[in-house]
Amino acid sequence: MENLTNYSLAAQTGSPLEHVVYIFLALAVSVFALRRNALTFSAALGAFLLAVVLYLAGGPLFFILLMVFFFSSTFLSYFKASFKDSIEARIHAKSGPRDIIQVVANGGAALIMAVPFVLSQNPAYLVAVAAAFAACNADTWASEIGILSRKAPVSLITLKPVNPGLSGGVSVLGLLASLGGAVVVALTYGLYQFGAGNSGLLLWSQIGIITLGGVLGSILDSLMGAVIQAKYISHETGELTEKPDHNNKPNQLYSGITFVNNDFVNFASSLLAAALVLILV
Repeated sequence: MENLTNYSLAAQTGSPLEHVVYIFLALAVSVFALRRNALTFSAALGAFLLAVVLYLAGGPLFFILLMVFFFSSTFLSYFKASFKDSIEARIHAKSGPRDIIQVVANGGAALIMAVPFVLSQNPAYLVAVAAAFAACNADTWASEIGILSRKAPVSLITLKPVNPGLSGGVSVLGLLASLGGAVVVALTYGLYQFGAGNSGLLLWSQIGIITLGGVLGSILDSLMGAVIQAKYISHETGELTEKPDHNNKPNQLYSGITFVNNDFVNFASSLLAAALVLILV
């Protein structure tokens, strides 16, 4: 049987020089994101602190997983942005640079799973952290690529067509994209562990579980988006939207719970996926 301790050892921080290098990298990425208008100032500061804490908790592994999620999701957000921006501005409550709440929503579950790893050094939490990022990446890829589907998405609940971009809708293209997003994070985890000397059936099973957790998280996101996320009837167009108001005039609640927005769903779905993966591991 493979030694699980090796998996924990692969996630440790190194020398003081390595600390300086990774903290500098976290700062450089945050400044880059701010200058590229991908993050607001508060979000860039939050992302920097998140990267540093994750590095100190789990070494380069956690840092690299965060970077893979950030760069892949940011790149996809710019892909055919002119087409997607018009849809997002009409439907989504937030558009433009990500704010601090969105940073917490996407990185909070991984941070929560990192804390017990620091306390216990149980390698199962490494897989849970990776699954949290896989879920966020899968959901982001599904959103950014699925919205480009030529065929209208359908509601996970009613299976009836819904407007592109509306939470709770899924398409074949979006599901394939979510699988791709999960696989990228899972393979990143696998390659890092392989480079640290871990291999064999256990590592392949971890890669499979992380992928499963990522896809599951994306599906949970869509399910919660369809059932409990707040949706409104726009007083301007009469269409369904996720914006609670328009031009300071409130929209009428159509379904869901008022405090359940996209950020809440993103955080909850990734945390649930990570918790389920933890149980499996």
